[in-house]
Amino acid sequence: MKKIVITAIIYLFGTAAMAETITILNNGKVGGSYNARSQLYKEGLEDRGHTVNFENIGKIGQAVKIFKETDQPTIMVYSTNQVYEQDLFHTEDNFLLLEYEQPMWICRTHDAVNQAKQIRVAHGKGYDTDIIKKALGTNIVLVPYKNSSAILNAMLAGDVDASVNNQGKSLQYGASGQGVCEPSDVLPLMQATVIGKNLDIGSMREVLLSITHDKKFVDYHSSNKLKRSHGTLIEELDSIKEKTINWKVNR
Repeated sequence: MKKIVITAIIYLFGTAAMAETITILNNGKVGGSYNARSQLYKEGLEDRGHTVNFENIGKIGQAVKIFKETDQPTIMVYSTNQVYEQDLFHTEDNFLLLEYEQPMWICRTHDAVNQAKQIRVAHGKGYDTDIIKKALGTNIVLVPYKNSSAILNAMLAGDVDASVNNQGKSLQYGASGQGVCEPSDVLPLMQATVIGKNLDIGSMREVLLSITHDKKFVDYHSSNKLKRSHGTLIEELDSIKEKTINWKVNR
């Protein structure tokens, strides 16, 4: 009962404090984690009485450009593997939430396991290719795909020999029986975040935290075996600043 009361207070506080139109920059495409997370936050904000201006951008670089230039209350899902590539870092002025952490996974077809010849490796657009080469060596051909679902489909279709992908889609490939997947001990930990601007950071954080406890969000995290964060804003931001540096390669 106490937990229900606390949740209700957070919900009411967030709804009352943030009664304004919020722009969500959807930087992902259908089937990808950015899109899935953006949609969940959209639904959560609308359920709490907010008007949401949902901008389907579909490209991380374009969305980042708009984010940097906008003067409207705006939020965007983000992740630490993009900060150096996009030159957009987490700061006290834009950081809202560390949603979850996950290792990056490497999957290989059965034929590609311990294979000496050159292999084709699927990866997400915007990934630092130097980091991928650090994990898989240089005897590879890198093949970029628009999102995690496209990477998974390429593996299932046999279009590539290996992939660097998120945990959820890698687990799906492993379950297919077509190959093997394992978390990389070379690739940095990826932290999924939400950033925002032109709004009250503390109040919006409370709203977003309450949304992540909605059933659809809990199911999304659970189905992908994602590790939720439970720190304070300062603790989460400190963790991100400490671990983000691992994504920097000879820049």
